[in-house]
Amino acid sequence: MTTTRKNDSRALLAATLLAALLPAAAWSQQGGGLPPEAMALYGGRWSTNCANAAAPTLQVRQDMLIAESGKRRVTGNEPQAAHSFFGNRPPPAGFDVALMSSAGKSGSMTFLVYREARGQYIALDADKPVAGQLGPDMMKLRYWRCNGAVRAMPPPVEPAVKAPPPPTGSPAALARGPAMEKAWRAALGTRENDRWLVRREGPAPEPQWVTVEGTRYLLHAFCKPHDCYDNNAIALYDQGSGRLYGLVQRHGSNRFLGTPSAALAPQLERLWREQWRQKN
Repeated sequence: MTTTRKNDSRALLAATLLAALLPAAAWSQQGGGLPPEAMALYGGRWSTNCANAAAPTLQVRQDMLIAESGKRRVTGNEPQAAHSFFGNRPPPAGFDVALMSSAGKSGSMTFLVYREARGQYIALDADKPVAGQLGPDMMKLRYWRCNGAVRAMPPPVEPAVKAPPPPTGSPAALARGPAMEKAWRAALGTRENDRWLVRREGPAPEPQWVTVEGTRYLLHAFCKPHDCYDNNAIALYDQGSGRLYGLVQRHGSNRFLGTPSAALAPQLERLWREQWRQKN
């Protein structure tokens, strides 16, 4: 009987010790830093400009993540690699891995690694207190991997957006061409049936090029036959974008076409006065 009790006591003690050691072992595995395979893929320095030592920089180390720019520096401890970060939502295009870390009481800091044709880059994600320490500039930048030949290269340059070709052609021919005709009808609306307004067929000054708010437009002015003073219109057509804006007066009442911006609307009124008040 005594021997049985001793054996039971020893078993209970062993089970207690094992239960105490299991959490520590699990924590040791989780907090042991990034595994060698993750370090091989993502370890090292990442920067907005690898050739500039003073540029904002990230560091991926086995035991910590570091983000720094000038005097700003945030360190994240116990980093872990996670290939699932966005919950039930599908990951963004090019997403590779999330390198997560704890920045102490401030919260978490995560390096989101993406891949694209030009190489790997990191985008920052952090809890608000950590993001506040880093600042909005660091949070919105891309950090490119600085390893091997890439270390001496500047960051890739975004391709320049090609400007539309300059307006060309005879103003009179373009004013009667199908492109401007279609834009005019779209701006006027399908319910409009006043012939002189729909067809732009009344008396008209010679169409001309004008530059308004930095954009070159084709200006076409016209009016209702035998009643130009109270029934008239002007149209500004941007050949590059196909946009058209207008101002129509009927029976002394004015309305805009094409929803001109707050800056463009007074310019339309100025051009309308030049065509139908200063000349008449």
